[in-house]
Amino acid sequence: MRLKKFAAVAIMFTTATGIFMEPISTMTTVPSTVFAGTALEMNVDEENVTLTDTTEVNTDATDTNITDAGTTNTSVVEKENTSTEKKETNSKAKKKVSKTKVKIQIAKAKARNNYSGSDLRLMSSIINCEAGIEPYQGKIAVGIVVMNRIKSKSFPNTLEGVIYQSGQFSPVTNGSLRKRLAQYDAGKIRSKQWKSCITAAKKVLNGQRTILYNGRTKNMSSYHFFSVGLRGARLSLGGHKFK
Repeated sequence: MRLKKFAAVAIMFTTATGIFMEPISTMTTVPSTVFAGTALEMNVDEENVTLTDTTEVNTDATDTNITDAGTTNTSVVEKENTSTEKKETNSKAKKKVSKTKVKIQIAKAKARNNYSGSDLRLMSSIINCEAGIEPYQGKIAVGIVVMNRIKSKSFPNTLEGVIYQSGQFSPVTNGSLRKRLAQYDAGKIRSKQWKSCITAAKKVLNGQRTILYNGRTKNMSSYHFFSVGLRGARLSLGGHKFK
């Protein structure tokens, strides 16, 4: 009886208040589902926000990195190209300078060397024969006398003509000149004596007409003779006398 009354009272209370009462199990389940759903949606929204923000940031960062990397790579390539171009330009400039220097040296050599290879061969050999063991200034003096004769009207006007003039140079008649020429042609000219004779020959062939005598420069443009026992000599140098 009491239970029936309690049930009737409960029905009346529900009807009066307008509240729909579901079973306790349902009521317990529904709020749980609702709250859980709300929390899930919020979490999902927060995750979406986070993911969206992260994606945007990462995308920006990626774009930035790509841009920076592209710029950097482009700059590196441009720098490398510029460096290569500079190297090529410098290389070409150096080659031009080198070629120019060679041309200048050749021009100077041509202007400086007023003799042929055959003249150098013959002059070096006659100096070696006549003054090979003499001091360097004595070698120069012998070469000057030979050159002075070429310019004099009293002697032939060529080097070969002066040296091979009959009765003038004993090395021609005794065969020593022929031997020296053979040594020159064979390349046996590396001794100090030969090098000194060749240097002296180059000097006189290029126009030197002075020697150092007793610490002073002496002009020998007027000397046409030399010998061991020359009468009327004006100059004694080494084993020779000159006039």
